[in-house]
Amino acid sequence: MFFGQLRYIVVIAIPKSRELKTKEPQNICLAVIRQVIASLPNSQGMPIPSYSQNGALDPADIKSIQCVVGRVKGPLIWGLVDRSGPLAHAVFAEAD
Repeated sequence: MFFGQLRYIVVIAIPKSRELKTKEPQNICLAVIRQVIASLPNSQGMPIPSYSQNGALDPADIKSIQCVVGRVKGPLIWGLVDRSGPLAHAVFAEAD
């Protein structure tokens, strides 16, 4: 399981190009995510995922983001509120 903080959304315009073999202009959307070093729940520890340290920045295709989670600040760590599950799924709508 991967958790991270969305930092930036980068849109890259790719023009029509013979060298790139693109027949029409298109956009590529990247998400720049700050990884968090998460501790997953287990029977001996906290009942929710948590983290106390940030990791590296990681660029990813924005379509790879599966769900959004919240976070709650505790005394020493951040608790992650993960509402994903079997009904959570990505939906992509075409631009009008």
